[in-house]
Amino acid sequence: MTPSSLLRPGRGPVRMILCLALLVLAVFPTAGQAFAVDDGTVGIRPANESDFFHISLYPGAAIDSEAVVANHSQAPVTLLNYPVDGQTTPQGGFALASQTDPQKGIGAWITLKADHLTIPANSELKVPFRLTVPAGTPPGDYAGALIIQSPPVQGKTSTVNGDTAVRIDVVQRQGVRIYLNVAGTAVKSLTHGNLSWQQNGSDLALTLPVRNTGNTILHPTAELALTGWPTNDTSVKFDTPESLLPGSSIDLHATVTQVPPAMNADAQARLNSEAGRDQASTHILYAPWLILGLGLLVLAGISYGVWRGIRLVRSARAVLAQTQTASEAVAGRHRQDA
Repeated sequence: MTPSSLLRPGRGPVRMILCLALLVLAVFPTAGQAFAVDDGTVGIRPANESDFFHISLYPGAAIDSEAVVANHSQAPVTLLNYPVDGQTTPQGGFALASQTDPQKGIGAWITLKADHLTIPANSELKVPFRLTVPAGTPPGDYAGALIIQSPPVQGKTSTVNGDTAVRIDVVQRQGVRIYLNVAGTAVKSLTHGNLSWQQNGSDLALTLPVRNTGNTILHPTAELALTGWPTNDTSVKFDTPESLLPGSSIDLHATVTQVPPAMNADAQARLNSEAGRDQASTHILYAPWLILGLGLLVLAGISYGVWRGIRLVRSARAVLAQTQTASEAVAGRHRQDA
């Protein structure tokens, strides 16, 4: 389960004001289940596929399909039913838009006979829907889902700051993924930004922004290679996203642990995907600058002291030489007078 929440607290001047907060639990499918999504009480799956819907259509074409919703409980349940678009999370996971988000793809192209379902106890219900691709739709991959959502469960009310009441109502929703390919020329293109780094204590964190600029779903991977002083031929893998939908951007992250206190090295990220291979590089230079700065100050102080000492010695020698010259001159005059 992936929780997300929307909290709208209000503040009262003196008395407690009841405020509602919505906690949405969105359950996303994983392959290999008997149902694409099933929490043990209700579940949803394709009628004719084992995990997700995989559909191919031409622009302007339509298809009728069915999902199966199961009720495993001992009582009838009534569920809200609606389509949504798919999204790529900042971490590279697959997520489903909320019902209130603007739907521009699959979420807008699916029509249902009803937006509410009532499933008898211990029963299954087929849910027909039509997916219509608008004429002129650009070719490529699209993703979305068909959602079933339970009625809100009222939570407990708690007091915040003594005068504000917050109640969390729980809504559970589950969605079966729909992958759609609109026929046409496939464009596989992946661009990247600058490879950046940051030292975090004994770890070195590197970040590589990537963007899917084509029209097909990509699955990028990347590996980092470090070469320099004191490290040599160190390699680590970047976090691997589940997928990258067309038009989506994410940051790939890699961490080198237990790095030395100072480093002068070259970093190279080798990027691979269905779009081909690419690379990005940067130079890493860091040291304990405070300690080095204090060391330089101490060295400068020592150097200044040595320089002053040398000048004093030279001055003393000059004074001695002048004194000796003057003494010799006086002695010479005495000898002449004698």
